[in-house]
Amino acid sequence: MRTTIRRGITLIEMLLVIAILGIMLGILLVAIQKARESATVLQNKNNLHQIILAVHLLAGQQEGKIEDLMRSSMKGVRVVKSDASLFYRLTPYVHGSRVFREVYASTEELLDSACPNVKVYRNLADPSWDYDPAYVNTRGKCSYALNMFAMDGTVNLTNSIPDGTSQTIAFVDKYFVRGSPNSTLSQTCNLYSWVWDPYNDEIYGDRRPTFADRGWKDVIPVTDPITGATQSSVPGKTFQVRPRPEDVDPSIPQTPHRAGLTVAMFDGSVRTITPSVTETVFWSLVTPAGGEVIHLD
Repeated sequence: MRTTIRRGITLIEMLLVIAILGIMLGILLVAIQKARESATVLQNKNNLHQIILAVHLLAGQQEGKIEDLMRSSMKGVRVVKSDASLFYRLTPYVHGSRVFREVYASTEELLDSACPNVKVYRNLADPSWDYDPAYVNTRGKCSYALNMFAMDGTVNLTNSIPDGTSQTIAFVDKYFVRGSPNSTLSQTCNLYSWVWDPYNDEIYGDRRPTFADRGWKDVIPVTDPITGATQSSVPGKTFQVRPRPEDVDPSIPQTPHRAGLTVAMFDGSVRTITPSVTETVFWSLVTPAGGEVIHLD
């Protein structure tokens, strides 16, 4: 009579199965992470597309002009309308009309009306959004910045941009806050309703969501009148790619995306500027009237 002997799984076989499962799990996690990154990049581009589309809708009501915006120097100004902030003026187009009443049920309802939290103004990949406990409940947060070099006081989509609307940046990614969970660093947060220059020339604190802003001592483009070449006012600076919130340089833009800085051009297109972009090309895209012609892919 033949006896059947059942052989168990050896330790080597079990380890091999575990190793295969680990590899498969690692591949799956990488795929999930890439899918999440792709989703946030797509959402970010959609946000910027809605913002620049709102600019065109607003300008279309005024023959291409948007006037009485904040300026890169507002020193000595005592009274200014809140809609001097372009982001504030765009809220009815990207969030819904603000409702003002004589009586509000609560302070929270009043704040929601005066300065609502706008979903389109948040880049979901922005790691600084709730990074600093001091700013978790702050109103008017913004993960984007407008090109103050091109929108200083007014902008005319037809006449103010000689370089061409497809050659000039209107909005970019920018972290909401330069923060420190231990409050050991001077902090800076970008509020879409803010319009003023810094207090006592202190470049930290609440500031308007801008870049290339002289009033906030940002890095700006400088064009040589003889050669026509444009450089950074601080050599070597363009934008930061995925910095930690505490390492943010408020004088230039930041992006949380590996592929590069997401930008909305004045023509309504949304593009990605790679981290390898040269200083000359990047700052040439910031100038509205530098005379440069830049070819982007």
